[in-house]
Amino acid sequence: MSESAEAKIPDISTVTEISKPNHALLARWVIREGKPFSRCAIEAGYSAGSAKRGLKGLMADSKPLTEAIRRETEAITIARLTDLKPLAVKRLQDEIANPKSIAGMKAIELAGRFKENDWFVRNADVQVGVMAVLGDSQAAESAKNSITSYIDVENDEKQE
Repeated sequence: MSESAEAKIPDISTVTEISKPNHALLARWVIREGKPFSRCAIEAGYSAGSAKRGLKGLMADSKPLTEAIRRETEAITIARLTDLKPLAVKRLQDEIANPKSIAGMKAIELAGRFKENDWFVRNADVQVGVMAVLGDSQAAESAKNSITSYIDVENDEKQE
C-alpha cells in the first residue's frame, strides 16, 4: 500500500463509538413517563431520522422495540392502581403546565375530580337527588302542581 492510501484511512481512535439503541429505556420513557417520542428516541440511541419517523414507523421496522413496548405495556397492566396513580398525576401535571397542550382543560377537569383536590361541585349528586324526590309519587304530584300553577300565573300576566 502506498503512503497516500494509508493517509486516507481514518485512525481508529478518531472514530466515535456507535451505540446500540436501548429499546427498553425508550419504551419506559414513552409508556410510563409520557415523554415526547422524538427526544426520547435520540437520547435512547436512535438516529434523528428514526426519531422523525415516529413511534409507529419505528415499531413497524424494529421487532426489539415492538417487543419492549409490549413488555412495558403488560408491566403497567399488571401493576396495581395505587402504583399508577402517581404516574397519572404526573401526566396530568405535565398537561396542565403546558400552555400549548390541547388536552389541558380536560387534565384540569380530571385533576379536580380527585378526592384530595375536589375543585368542583358535582352536579351528578344533585341530579340523583332530584330524581329520587320525583320518584316519590307525592313529591311528583306536588312538582306537577307547582309547574301547572306557574304556567297559569304566567298566562294570566300575559293576558293583562
